Amino acid sequence: MSFHVLDLFHKGGAFMWPLLFLSVVSLAIIAERVFFYARHRYRVGGSLEDLRVARANRQMLDADANPMLDIGQVFLTSAGEGEEHCRNLTERISSRWINRHERGLRTLSVIGSISPLIGLLGTVWGMVNAFAQISALGDKVSPADFAGGIWTGLLTTVAGLLVAIPAVTMCRLFEARIDKLVHDVNEVSSHLHEWCFSKQS
Repeated sequence: MSFHVLDLFHKGGAFMWPLLFLSVVSLAIIAERVFFYARHRYRVGGSLEDLRVARANRQMLDADANPMLDIGQVFLTSAGEGEEHCRNLTERISSRWINRHERGLRTLSVIGSISPLIGLLGTVWGMVNAFAQISALGDKVSPADFAGGIWTGLLTTVAGLLVAIPAVTMCRLFEARIDKLVHDVNEVSSHLHEWCFSKQS
């Protein structure tokens, strides 16, 4: 027995509409984040080399798409104003980049959490309708009379999981990318601090 997707959607009842909305929002966030991370890719080693050259030649870098270069350039530019000022300024620009990388992830996490609950609510509602039908029919009830209500309810659980699984998966992958960014920011900042403020330099 096969069904068209639209048939299954309508069979699932009213609870399918909020799940559809959440799926659209989730896909939009995932697509935007994938594009954002692809645009702001970087290599720590290459970035450090570019910053080393820029420090030696006193040149400005095109740092719009590279967080490491942007942070490093701010560090090098403000290094002459003192270590404390340089550190504060670098922490602010680093925090700004981390916030930009985290944008939308909280919403994605919420979608991953509530979608299965909405699906479960739809299933419970379908069971309530099924047992109400059993009660109304009394002795004349047959499995076919209430199986439709249960089947309809289970569709919402399936839909909720289909929305939640990609949302949670991508959210965890994006969070891993942010953890790497924090580690890389600390590494680059450590190198810059050593270049500019170490007693040996």
